[in-house]
Amino acid sequence: MYVGALLTLMIASASAPDPPARFVVVVGYNGGAPDPRPPLSYSDDDAAQLFQLLSPSSERAYLLATFDKDSARRFPGLPEVAQPPTREALAHVLGEISWLVRAQKKAGRKTELVFAFAGHGDVNDGGEGFLVLADGPFSRGDLELQVIEASPADTNHVWIDACSSYFMVRARGDESGAVALSPKILDVLASDNLSAAARARTGVLVSTSSAAEVHESSELTSGVFSFLLRSALAGAADTNGDGRIEYAESATFIAAASADLADPRARLAVHAEAPLSAPHVPMSDLNTSGATRFLRVDSSAPVRLLVMDEHGIPYAELHRGIGHRPILLALAGSTFYVVRSQQKEAVLVPRAAGAYALSSLTFEDAPFVRRRGGHLYGLFERSLTDDLAAGFLASSQMVPPLDTGDLVPQWAPAGEPPLRLPLDVLGVTTLGTAALTAAGAGFAVVMNQTAFAQL
Repeated sequence: MYVGALLTLMIASASAPDPPARFVVVVGYNGGAPDPRPPLSYSDDDAAQLFQLLSPSSERAYLLATFDKDSARRFPGLPEVAQPPTREALAHVLGEISWLVRAQKKAGRKTELVFAFAGHGDVNDGGEGFLVLADGPFSRGDLELQVIEASPADTNHVWIDACSSYFMVRARGDESGAVALSPKILDVLASDNLSAAARARTGVLVSTSSAAEVHESSELTSGVFSFLLRSALAGAADTNGDGRIEYAESATFIAAASADLADPRARLAVHAEAPLSAPHVPMSDLNTSGATRFLRVDSSAPVRLLVMDEHGIPYAELHRGIGHRPILLALAGSTFYVVRSQQKEAVLVPRAAGAYALSSLTFEDAPFVRRRGGHLYGLFERSLTDDLAAGFLASSQMVPPLDTGDLVPQWAPAGEPPLRLPLDVLGVTTLGTAALTAAGAGFAVVMNQTAFAQL
């Protein structure tokens, strides 16, 4: 675990409980067989980036993906770590996790299981959703029995970016949309095979609430939903600044970011359900994420940022309205970043652990203008404000996130914001200095006159 390193960065209570032992399974598969579906391009990249983001905070993380040549060059070392994205490999991994989870529970620790998938999905003739793996379909029944029901973890997380992913958690014909956080939520994963207890300890976040296709983007080098999910988990969705990103915050963030997409086929209708038994469980917690380097935005002024990695590929993005709480983005998987605001860019090289203030960066005119087009036109056009978040939560009937206080990291060397005194303090200081100067000058005149008189 990386908690020891993080304690040198965070101002935290000495009595804070240990984080839960988290086990992560990330699956990415570009293929579309057995049916003639066109292969995807970036599901392996999506899986790799999510794996890099989540693995530092996990007891054990597993990556199931097959990399193409470009992805293998972009993520050196991961092809050797990855296992094939097959039903057989997944069954082996889930069995190993069950054994590890039971060992942690026996030691008295809380436990979590994260199952994330990026790739093709569809609905069979019986109306049941399934995900496409390299050796066959992985159905909703498989998800319920092999992942959710079989998991001995205290909390399960299921995040899916796939065509028709909504039908992995609902039967076809049931398209009622958002579900109230009430006992009725137990019917969300309704089937004869899944117990009420398993449903109650499982959180779900999927990319659509209809059978709409998943849209990938060569500009993002990612699926749109996967990119927004990673941005949210890195900290962009943390509306109250406490470092804990709950289901309600992630759903709000993704809905706001995609609300103004001009292409109706690309708009994301977020389907999110926090676990009934733990509605405030964080999907990501920067307090215990294992990240040691951060970008921090302290100003409450409106801000729109795009952060790109060393390959020039978007890493995270946000658009926050006036009056926002401090924003902290965890930086993982790249040696340097390009931070873009409007048509200005700055290079951030986080050599040391700690936080780097946005105001400490040196921005210059971007070498060329970046404008979004195609089905990405309108992405992040709408700023995430407190009023928008409150309206979304009211309509979705999700429980508002807990506010545990601002997460305050230590500044990295050369990362602290420049000292800026408020105008009123500056005015008082200036007047006080002027008064002291005048008094000193008057005293000097008197002493000079006395000296001349004595001469």
